[in-house]
Amino acid sequence: MPTFDFRGIRCGKYNEEGGNVTYTEHCSIGEAMNCNLQMRFAEGRLYAESGLAEYLRKATGGTISIGVKYIPTDAQKLMFGASDKTRKIGEKQVPGLVYSAKDKGDYIGVAMYAPDLIDGEEKYTCLFIMKSRFGHPGRNLQTMGENITFQTPTTTGEFLVKDKTGKELLEVAVCDDEDTAIAWTKLVLGETEAEAREATEPANTEA
Repeated sequence: MPTFDFRGIRCGKYNEEGGNVTYTEHCSIGEAMNCNLQMRFAEGRLYAESGLAEYLRKATGGTISIGVKYIPTDAQKLMFGASDKTRKIGEKQVPGLVYSAKDKGDYIGVAMYAPDLIDGEEKYTCLFIMKSRFGHPGRNLQTMGENITFQTPTTTGEFLVKDKTGKELLEVAVCDDEDTAIAWTKLVLGETEAEAREATEPANTEA
């Protein structure tokens, strides 16, 4: 499907108890810029009579790389295990985040959607990565010259099977309109509209 845009990337903390999976602490990962998903496979080849007789390829997980305008504070805490730290400068309290070698972010579910064209009609392809874990974001800083080049954070992680029974990795759906696509991304994460509004308030700091 020829997608031409990327929007609405959200996540929730992955919780599994007694085979039942739920998602909590829903938040935005940031204003979507790009996302790259690559499946990983286990492969096996059996040769007989001087030729390839059997070939088996099974999906085992994959990698996910996300680029956003900035990563909100609540998403950094959830995804990377960052912790709060405030410093006092004069009369000002300056809030910040600390990353340490002991950090281990939570497993999260990630949902997003992408406008695309299917047989000449505009549709919305929705994606849900059910269980993933990310590493600290990469940063590339550059001084300003005659031309301004924006530098934005990118974070990369792994996604794996949701549970031992279903072994689900990701879900894909196509919606006819954007409102339905947004509702779908909330539905798969078990998110309420009130939680979505709270998570997108402009009080978060940048990364």
